[in-house]
Amino acid sequence: MEEAAKRLERYIKNTEELFTKIKIFMPEDASIASALKYNISLSKQYLEDAKYYFKNGDYITGIVCIAYCEGILDACRNFGWIRWD
Repeated sequence: MEEAAKRLERYIKNTEELFTKIKIFMPEDASIASALKYNISLSKQYLEDAKYYFKNGDYITGIVCIAYCEGILDACRNFGWIRWD
């Protein structure tokens, strides 16, 4: 479990840094813009969930949460709605 804890801690740190670098390109279509806002909010919630599980020693669940967070961000990036360097 020590490896899972180290990995989750690294994922959390990297994802927190990523959120400081994200540039949002808001779609003109209101329903798509709303979906983007929701997805960014959802990804932030998954990050918070990962931090909660890390704090409580449930590293596997935390890794699942951070993977969902990163997956949502990747999907938004693939649509061209967000970018980061």
